[in-house]
Amino acid sequence: MALLNTESDELQLIAFKLGKEEYTVPIETVQEIIMPQITTHIPKSPRFVEGIINLRGHIIPVIDGRKRFDIEISENNADTRVIVLELDDHTVGLIVDSVSEVVHLKKSNIEPTPIESDENSFIVGVGKHQDRLLLLLDASKILDIKETEHLKQTLEIANKVSKLQETIAEANVNV
Repeated sequence: MALLNTESDELQLIAFKLGKEEYTVPIETVQEIIMPQITTHIPKSPRFVEGIINLRGHIIPVIDGRKRFDIEISENNADTRVIVLELDDHTVGLIVDSVSEVVHLKKSNIEPTPIESDENSFIVGVGKHQDRLLLLLDASKILDIKETEHLKQTLEIANKVSKLQETIAEANVNV
């Protein structure tokens, strides 16, 4: 549990909701929180990948958190947000129902994951905060190795297409 191996006795986490449950990710993995955007769908991508967006010149994949965690699907609303996460060597957007707060959680208030399996390996613990239970996510494990590789290949193609479109647009302006 790399998340819990920090020297500090307190973690700073971003709390968000998916369905009825509250999850957290370490604040240092969050690049920013944005409003949902229209995505460009990528054929043959996993069912939970909504598509890609252009975020200030960077193409990033967007994952629907409800689909990824097998939670009942619902429509986006005014509270829906995209948490832009820095995961090792890539950036991913995670669609969540709402973002609630920054939580300061003492490590002594974190219990190990009660049920461990390959399907929930991204859940590294359960935090007790006020009268709530928070599921702590290891953001780097939201995607498995195969899914990460697939997204990297998809992004390479999307970036090439984006550069080609820019070149065509520049050529049209110069004509």
